[in-house]
Amino acid sequence: AILNNPSTYEILDPGDFGLSRYIHVAHRLTGWNAIKERVEQLQLALSDDDVKAVTSHIKALADQKRLTLDDVDFLLREYHSKLISTDVIEGIEQTPA
Repeated sequence: AILNNPSTYEILDPGDFGLSRYIHVAHRLTGWNAIKERVEQLQLALSDDDVKAVTSHIKALADQKRLTLDDVDFLLREYHSKLISTDVIEGIEQTPA
């Protein structure tokens, strides 16, 4: 929600003070749009369905233990690398001999 309309949630614009907006994504209440924003910041290529899937995983882990931003970044990168590995393996299997 804050990404769509920041003025609803922020009295002051962080940019006015030389700061950037920080959205806590390592929480069980985090929405998939916040995770998608983090994915874009990390320059990872994930579809909306992939972001929703990894968001569910992050939320489940956050219910069990406290997560840090580094934890979330690790999970996102790991999910991304597994997708790439799967794509490569599927590409090899589909290549005619």
